[in-house]
Amino acid sequence: MMARYIISIIFIAFFSAFPINAQKRTVEEVKKSIGDLSADLKAFKSAQTKLKPALTNEATKDLAETWWIAARIEFGIYDKNRVNKSVGNTFDVKEMGKALVNGFDYCQKALKLDSVLETNRDGSPKIDKITQKQKIKTKFSKDIWNKMIGYVVDYAAAGADLYKAKEMENAYKLWGIYYDLVQTPQHVVKHKVDPDSVIGEMRYFQAMAATQIKKLPEAHSLFVQSRGLGIVKKGAFDHDINVLHILGDTASMVKVAREAYKLYGHQDVQYMRIMINDCISRGDMKEAEVMLDQAILMDSLNANYFTIKGHIIESQSSIMEASPFYLRAVELAPEVYQTNFDAGRCFYLEALQYIQDNPKKSSSKLIKEVNPVFDRAKNYLEKAIQINHNSVDTRSILRDIYYRLNDGEKLDKLERGL
Repeated sequence: MMARYIISIIFIAFFSAFPINAQKRTVEEVKKSIGDLSADLKAFKSAQTKLKPALTNEATKDLAETWWIAARIEFGIYDKNRVNKSVGNTFDVKEMGKALVNGFDYCQKALKLDSVLETNRDGSPKIDKITQKQKIKTKFSKDIWNKMIGYVVDYAAAGADLYKAKEMENAYKLWGIYYDLVQTPQHVVKHKVDPDSVIGEMRYFQAMAATQIKKLPEAHSLFVQSRGLGIVKKGAFDHDINVLHILGDTASMVKVAREAYKLYGHQDVQYMRIMINDCISRGDMKEAEVMLDQAILMDSLNANYFTIKGHIIESQSSIMEASPFYLRAVELAPEVYQTNFDAGRCFYLEALQYIQDNPKKSSSKLIKEVNPVFDRAKNYLEKAIQINHNSVDTRSILRDIYYRLNDGEKLDKLERGL
């Protein structure tokens, strides 16, 4: 009876260990298959499928070699595609990019598992005499690092190919890996580090990819880094400003606009507009006015500047002093609602002010003197209502003007929304 019990235990132990041994054998088989010189793309893909269960199996998922083999498979898939590309055969750009990303990720996992703390026979930490830190024993780490560093240029090139293919997620990852690798001591020692401008270009394009996949805070950070590395093309500012506008980060947007203005203010008014709006929002009208004067000198045909200048002067002084700026704005932009509204409002308020300042004049005389002014106001405001039919402010002023000019027909049409 006891013998049968012992035999049963042995059988249970044997069959329980069978799946574990099977997975380990699978890893060895895959390792051998990818080491075969005749291995082609099909063989690497077959190895990829065969190894997949080992990446999650309890017996093999915590072994550095499992992930190191998985990484070599991915790099093999990339290499076979690259050869096909070079000789004009069919290749898959997206598959190549994904293989590089996976290869790097698997190498990172292998490195972590390959670092084993050394101990003495009694279990105590084995200390390095020079560093005074516990020694670390590795088996594959040197080969893993050499493999990753060997693909530095490929990460940059594959990122560009994926960007063209609109595969932004992996393009973003590949350029990030490129940047991380060129900063490592292993790369600095073995290879000449790329100039800042080259690294900066990668950072810039990575920022563009980040924008496409809605990683906006990351995109802003990358644009800042690219400019710090010497990429001061106009797009490095403009795209960053757009990102910050979406994020609602006004303070950073103004900061970037100030940087851009120093280089490109003479060819693009948006930077000055952002800075002026910031001054106005902070209530610093004097600084805004100084900036506007500079802006007008640079771009004397920009109606927006004259409109804003008019608003500032009107808020600080009077409508009469603001009038020349409103009139210049409507001359420059006659088909814009705001310029017509401001010009019409200006003449309307001028007429009302004249009536208020002359209380002793007879009604007939006042009407004769102010009606031409109301007529001028009406012309601009009618143009404004044509451009923006739903403007409540314009309708309100026109209603009063028609009443004063005794124009019942137009007043009726206005009330009926015609």
